[in-house]
Amino acid sequence: MKPGPAQSPGGPGGPVDAGRAKTANGRPAATLVQRLRGLTPRQAAQWREAARWQAQGDSLMSGQLLLELARSAPGHPEVLRLRGTQHLRAGDGPAAARCLDEAARQRPDDFALLLDLAKAQDQAGEFAAALQALQQAAPQARTAPDCFALSVACDAQGHAEAALAAVERCLALQADDAAAVLQRVRCLKALGQAEQAAADCRQLIAARQVTARAWFSLVDLKTVRLTADERAQLGRQAVAPGNAVSDQLMLDFAWGKALEDAGEYGAAYTALERANRAAQALYPWDAAAFTQRVEGVLNAFAAAPPSPAESAGDLGREVLFLVGLPRSGSTLVEQVLASHSAVEGASELPYLNAVIEAESRRLARPFPHWVAAASEDDWARLGQHYLRLSARWRARRPIATDKLPENWLLAGAALRMLPQARVIDCRRDPLETCWSCYKQLFAPQRVAFTYRFDALAAYSADCTRAGAFWADRFPARFRIQHYEALVADPQGQIRELLAFCGLPFEAGCLSFHASQRAIRTPSALQVRQPLRQASTPAAGYGTLLDPLRGMLANP
Repeated sequence: MKPGPAQSPGGPGGPVDAGRAKTANGRPAATLVQRLRGLTPRQAAQWREAARWQAQGDSLMSGQLLLELARSAPGHPEVLRLRGTQHLRAGDGPAAARCLDEAARQRPDDFALLLDLAKAQDQAGEFAAALQALQQAAPQARTAPDCFALSVACDAQGHAEAALAAVERCLALQADDAAAVLQRVRCLKALGQAEQAAADCRQLIAARQVTARAWFSLVDLKTVRLTADERAQLGRQAVAPGNAVSDQLMLDFAWGKALEDAGEYGAAYTALERANRAAQALYPWDAAAFTQRVEGVLNAFAAAPPSPAESAGDLGREVLFLVGLPRSGSTLVEQVLASHSAVEGASELPYLNAVIEAESRRLARPFPHWVAAASEDDWARLGQHYLRLSARWRARRPIATDKLPENWLLAGAALRMLPQARVIDCRRDPLETCWSCYKQLFAPQRVAFTYRFDALAAYSADCTRAGAFWADRFPARFRIQHYEALVADPQGQIRELLAFCGLPFEAGCLSFHASQRAIRTPSALQVRQPLRQASTPAAGYGTLLDPLRGMLANP
């Protein structure tokens, strides 16, 4: 994912209350009347109808009306705006950016339009233009909701400092806005400001505002321990009747982590088991179907022509992919690499999957069914597409990481697209990794395999099998990096890691915890601390984890 995270400190699933930042036709009627000036009554009625269908998600009905408006009033800014948002919803960033840019030239002070333009330009890969649109929008944000929307937009595009500045402006105008406080927590966590983030969470709890989300956000900082009084207060709320389902889910995950921190392993296991049962119901996972998918990918690459020689071109030398299970140490490895003067830590990027999905749509064949027929020219074209989409992350430094964990399944495609790219498969003790995943509430619709022991064991086995396959097929460009080895011998392992990436050794990589950058993962604050002996929290649970141990031994 883009710097939007596997887990938001404002609560599961990314920027807090991001729906408040939407600009789709939620304007006061009087303002809309003014905006529609210049359209005939019939055109205005068509526009309203198209907007209504678009808001309901019916692109066919809205598209038919917009086609007629594009003929009768092609240059009207509201028609251009609605056409732009239609293209944006369809995933056509370039078309959306063209429409919205033309509208913004007529209305350069229109805050909502500029936010839509920035989103479209970002989707189109026009990153400098997107940043310029956000900067142009900033002075137009004069109300608390506008400042909040600006913060969410900046956050979504990876501008953590600008996102924090915007939400600070929001809170200066409306200090009791709980959603804005949670958004500030998210920004502060990403920037490594743990104590300030914790203070905001505690402020919300004291004011009894969004307390379940606030408790979850406080515990999810991971480096801030609760006091005994706070732990008791959280425990009372976690077992209180009448909590909403979503609140109970966050409370149980938070309560389980708090109990583990206090060494109360039996009670922690009970709370986490209850939390995961609820998550399973919300986010089902078909482990057998996924294993079949993995087999399909590996078989497709086994049957494909061999890769070109390692010396073929320079395409991809500027990309380092970090893959593996969540909670396996990938954020730590990225922090080490991002401490090098030549490397930008870009976090979780969506571009590899986007390129593969676009090619599948073009061919009308799902991945990996087109792999065997892909030529070297096809792979090079896809590699260039990836590099265009990810170019913004190499604006300051020549090399960037791409740390989306689930890219392990696509590693073969990445290495065929980019013959000089490197993939680092991050591994940690399987029991510790799977137990750490089980304890974490992730963003909705992501990593649903983490809420069941059997699914975790099967997924771990799939990932390990795929890693062995890629390492055998691409021996010079695929490295398995063990977390425990890195902790035991940081200097030796970091030297090896940098050499694998084609980078000269820099002493600053040994002091990775002092590196200042925005980090958007559950480990954001943990990797800002010096390495200690590898932690083994699963050991405290003793025989309670025997079912998981057995499944990992016999997946």
